[in-house]
Amino acid sequence: MNKKTFEEHLKSRMEVINSVPEHSIFRELRGEIISSSYEEKTIIMEFEATDFHRNGFDILFGGSLVGMFDITFGTLTVGLGDYSIAPTVQLSTTFLKGIPIGSKIQIQAKAVSTGKTIMNFVGEAFVGDELVGSASGIFKTPRKLD
Repeated sequence: MNKKTFEEHLKSRMEVINSVPEHSIFRELRGEIISSSYEEKTIIMEFEATDFHRNGFDILFGGSLVGMFDITFGTLTVGLGDYSIAPTVQLSTTFLKGIPIGSKIQIQAKAVSTGKTIMNFVGEAFVGDELVGSASGIFKTPRKLD
């Protein structure tokens, strides 16, 4: 694995996400990569809190924030590996603040360990400079299919 391959994998992953049907959760979350670092094993993705994500309190549904962490961690897993899918094993999310509809949410993720079968991540969610959530996750690193 090298930086060029990492960047190619991230690009390919975003093409897959953006090619799913229009009303898929992947499309509704509207995530895009803002920055990434192969050397630091990090990625920042930005999402928008749209009306699709509105809960009964007129703020972002918590499950949408979980989905944002899931997509960000999964994208980093694919970037660091040799496969196009990265199943979630465990994802723990802490909700710190309500997120208003219309907000841009940045998920900053870092790989803590990148083993042959499992990768571990930590992440934080920000609206502007305000920390609104955090998460940790474990993702399976499937073997490349021949």
